Amino acid sequence: MKDLNDYLEDVQRQISYWFNEPELLFQAFTRRSYSQENGGANNEVLEFVGDRVLDFYVTKILMDRFGYQNDDGEFLTRKYKTEGSLTEIKKKLVNKKMLAHRIDKMGFNEYLYMGNGDIQSNQQEEDSVKEDLFEAILGAIAIDSGWDSDELENVVNFMLNMDHYLNNGITDEGDYVALIQQWNQKENCEIPEYEFEELDDGGFRAHLYLETPRGRMHYYEDGDSKSEARALVAESAYDDLAENDELFTIMDELPEELTLENAINTLQELAQKGYISMPEYSISENQVYDDNGDPKWVCSCYIRSHSFEETAYATSKKVAKKYSAYLCICNICGLKDEYEEEDNE
Repeated sequence: MKDLNDYLEDVQRQISYWFNEPELLFQAFTRRSYSQENGGANNEVLEFVGDRVLDFYVTKILMDRFGYQNDDGEFLTRKYKTEGSLTEIKKKLVNKKMLAHRIDKMGFNEYLYMGNGDIQSNQQEEDSVKEDLFEAILGAIAIDSGWDSDELENVVNFMLNMDHYLNNGITDEGDYVALIQQWNQKENCEIPEYEFEELDDGGFRAHLYLETPRGRMHYYEDGDSKSEARALVAESAYDDLAENDELFTIMDELPEELTLENAINTLQELAQKGYISMPEYSISENQVYDDNGDPKWVCSCYIRSHSFEETAYATSKKVAKKYSAYLCICNICGLKDEYEEEDNE
C-alpha cells in the first residue's frame, strides 16, 4: 500500500479540489478497521454525506444538460423522453460498479488506511470498499468547502467524468470499449470488431485485433458473458497501448493550427474528452482602460482541474472570450502565445 502523505498533491489534482484541511481527506481514506486498531476517526460518516452529495449533483447536472421549460411553463427533458430513462442513466452513473471503476482509474484504493484483517483479505479490491471511498471523498469535500455548490458540482462532474459518458454513451462494459473505439477510429479510421468463442464452462472468449504502430496485435480475454469478455479484452488492449506510449495525448487533440477562431471549441472538446475540467468564463460587465487609455473588455477563463486562470483583454467581448480560451490552451500544452504582441481587435 502507498502512503497518502507522499501522493497528496496528485490525489487532490485528480479530484480537482485542494483541501483547506487535509485531515478530512485522510479521514476519507481511513477504514473503520484501521481506526479500531489505531484510534481516530474513520470514513463512515463522510461516506453518508458523500452519498447525498453524489445523488443531488448528478441529478442537477443531468437536469442542467437535458432539462428545459416550454412556453407553458412545463419542465421537460431533451433527448431522453421519459423520467424512467433518465433514472436509468443516473443509476448507471452512480452504481457500485461505476464508482469502483472510477476509483480504479484514479488508483485511489492503493492509499487506503486499513486494519490488518482488511489488508490480509485484500479488501481494497472490493467494489463496495471503492464505492465507500468515492463517496467519502465527496463528503470530505462538502465539509471542507462549507458545502460550496460550485466546488461540489465540479468535483462530482470531474471525478465521474460525466461529460465523457454523456457524450459517448454509458454501457455495462465500462468505458474501455468506448475508449478503444475512439482510438481505433482515429488511428485506423474504422470501428474495431470483436470475435467470440464459447468456452466449455459456458463462458466466452473475446478476441480483438488492432493495427498499432508496432504492427497487428491480437488480444483475448475470458468472461462469464460476451459483454464481460469484451470489456476485459478492451481494457487489456487499452493497458497495452498505454504501456507502449501509443495512446493519443492532449497534443494529438489540437487542431493543425490553433487560432482564436477555433480556441473555444478546442478547449470545450478537451474538456469533453476528459483532459481537463469544463472551462468557466467570466466576462466583465464594463470596459476597462489600458495604459494608452483605450477601452477594453476583459474575460477570464478558469480551469479547475489545473487550478489556473487566464485573463484576456480585447476590444469586444467575443474576442476577449476567444483569447482567454486560447491562452488556457497555451498554458496547458506549453505553447507560445502567437498573439502576444497584437492588439486584439
